[in-house]
Amino acid sequence: MVSSPPSERALVAALDPYERPIEVGVGRRPDVARALADRGREVVAFDVEVSEDARDAAAATRTSSAGSLRVVAADVTALATAGGDRLIRDALGLDASNEDERDASNASTGVDAVYARNLPAELQRPTVALAERLDAACLFTTLGFEEPVVDVRRRSTESGTVVYVAR
Repeated sequence: MVSSPPSERALVAALDPYERPIEVGVGRRPDVARALADRGREVVAFDVEVSEDARDAAAATRTSSAGSLRVVAADVTALATAGGDRLIRDALGLDASNEDERDASNASTGVDAVYARNLPAELQRPTVALAERLDAACLFTTLGFEEPVVDVRRRSTESGTVVYVAR
């Protein structure tokens, strides 16, 4: 991550305390997820359509990282809904055969953070709702020209990047 943009470095640094984060909307830029996997984190990154770049990054972490990166096709708006527990467990690759383990919470999933980079306003509410369902922290950066539409605390970095913390 030496040559990565300041916003990526800021997000990776903010996510450093979390062991099992989920990235919302990985798109064609899996650099943050890859950097976290390289730091030993177990990352699940999803998007409605998983790109080849994300698949390649996940494959590369299997041989070169202390952690892991798994990419999954999933929609944050569906995962954030009341009926999304099964979708969450499927996206995370968890077995829901035990009736007591069907809830999608931090205790049952192990997810401790939900994050996104360049999160557009229309996906901020479902992203925060997903973090709430998982009882996880929620951090994100915006597209830059948009203000958050959810309640946040701002964390400014030396580079001028703002990481928003919603939970």
